[in-house]
Amino acid sequence: MAKVILIANQKGGVGKSTIATTLGTGLKRLGHRVLLLDADSQQSLFKWRASAEGLAHEQDIPWVERWDSPLIAEKIKKEKQHYDFIIIDSASNLGQKGDATQKIILGAIKSADLILTPVGPSPFDVDGTEDFINLLRDIWERFGEQKPPIYFLINGVQVGTTLGREVGEYVANTYQLPVLNTKLQMRQAYRQCVFDGSSIFHLGDAQSKANASAFVDEVLKLSMLNSDSKVNSHE
Repeated sequence: MAKVILIANQKGGVGKSTIATTLGTGLKRLGHRVLLLDADSQQSLFKWRASAEGLAHEQDIPWVERWDSPLIAEKIKKEKQHYDFIIIDSASNLGQKGDATQKIILGAIKSADLILTPVGPSPFDVDGTEDFINLLRDIWERFGEQKPPIYFLINGVQVGTTLGREVGEYVANTYQLPVLNTKLQMRQAYRQCVFDGSSIFHLGDAQSKANASAFVDEVLKLSMLNSDSKVNSHE
């Protein structure tokens, strides 16, 4: 059964779609069956996948389906047996109580095994995440456990600076929640990937590829760890 990873933050401009493409492509290149669900009305992932059609690297690019529908939980349940990973790219909007956008994000949260919340290397991005964290805390309180687990991801870090570490510490202190050890670097190649449906693994230099691979490996280990914990909790 697929492990479901939700990439979510109502703060715009933190790189959710790029992170989804990096994680999805990285996992597929490792031999995993990967489905990306584009739950954002902007359809960035869907357009990215279409750009890869017919190109040499298309075999590395995971399949993407447009799914900005409140029935997302049913879609995930239907697809879980066909994939190893389902990665959801969510909208930069939590919606209003009871509307379609909120139903989509709630359905994705409740279906997820792991949530990644990207923030830029700035306290402003961290503080702008408060509404999403409050939504999660409300769900955790109602269900009596901190699931699905969430990890912050510091994205867009300038190579050679300590800002990523400093912001990571700020996140941990502000929300008392874990932060991924890997901080994704700011690279021009990520922008180019959008235009030709490729990934940092195709266009990046050795250092950026190593950084992206470390991110994929860390998420893979976390997904396995949380999967084992879920199995043990039912024994």
